[in-house]
Amino acid sequence: MLKSNPLFLLLMASVVRYAAADDGEPIGIISLEDNLSDVEKPKEIPAGRYRGEIQDVQLPTSQAGNQYFAVKFVIPNDELPADVRESYPDGAILYYNRIIVPGPGNRRAMWNLKQFMAAIGMDVNTTEIDPNEWMGKEAQLQVRMGKYQGEERAEIGAVLSAEAKAPARAAPEKKTVAAKSRRR
Repeated sequence: MLKSNPLFLLLMASVVRYAAADDGEPIGIISLEDNLSDVEKPKEIPAGRYRGEIQDVQLPTSQAGNQYFAVKFVIPNDELPADVRESYPDGAILYYNRIIVPGPGNRRAMWNLKQFMAAIGMDVNTTEIDPNEWMGKEAQLQVRMGKYQGEERAEIGAVLSAEAKAPARAAPEKKTVAAKSRRR
């Protein structure tokens, strides 16, 4: 079932493309389990907070020439709302690509890296980092709806400490009808 998930297919195509780009080898033919014309878009994960685990970190370069950490988070199936679980039997994969590798004098990038590392429970009292140590670390993911190529999709808006409490949902206000006094 995972192999028929369109997100899985897209991810696998991306993995093959990146592997070919790294090796300089041509991309080979990819055999799919299902015909692409039969694949339907899975339901989107609604906005909210979810627990996610880091399962991969890559170090690509942006179009502007900046290296950044492409962090793959997986939200376990049991964390997802019941009405979308069927679309993500092995959990929902979301990427967080907002942590630039700090260069000399880039205080904003240093601050963002510090906040990220604190959120995943890493010691920030350091002058060296090993992204391999991030594997298996958990955090709360603030998921929001964004647009990509004209379609709405779930994306990570913020990475928060796993211990952070979700905001309390405000109880709906009760409307009261004031009694009207009649004067005669």
